[in-house]
Amino acid sequence: MRAIVITKPGGPEVLAAVDRPRPEPSRGEVRVRVRATAVNRADLLQRMGAYPAPADAPADIPGLELAGEVDALGPGVERLAIGDRVFGLVGGGSYAEAIVTHERALAKIPDGLSFEDAAAIPEAFITAHDAIVGQAGLTAGETVLVHAVGSGVGTAAVQL
Repeated sequence: MRAIVITKPGGPEVLAAVDRPRPEPSRGEVRVRVRATAVNRADLLQRMGAYPAPADAPADIPGLELAGEVDALGPGVERLAIGDRVFGLVGGGSYAEAIVTHERALAKIPDGLSFEDAAAIPEAFITAHDAIVGQAGLTAGETVLVHAVGSGVGTAAVQL
């Protein structure tokens, strides 16, 4: 498969397309044929050498968000099937034609939502939801001031 890798810390010029073996899913994992991904600040920081990939993610393939189609299942997968349109948030590695991740990191794409739109949702909306509900504990009817509503997370927070 083809993947975009970070060859060394730096600007966009350090990204290169390379061939890598297609990953195979293990227990509870699915392989997704990636149809769309997104660029986040974490991806830019990782490319510049300022944001290390999590231990369970490829160190040189960026990409936290993805949307695509399930094309292989590991043993024990219960919620997803081959051909399902899915999107999700991973520790990295979505700048590739295929990625393997645990099924719990993915959700089915609602009908009518494109791969491109679905790939742009997870990082911003999960971060905003965690900040507003998980960290601040806001409930229905309360008010919050959102700084930087021009950012992805800020825009998501306003919509939530």
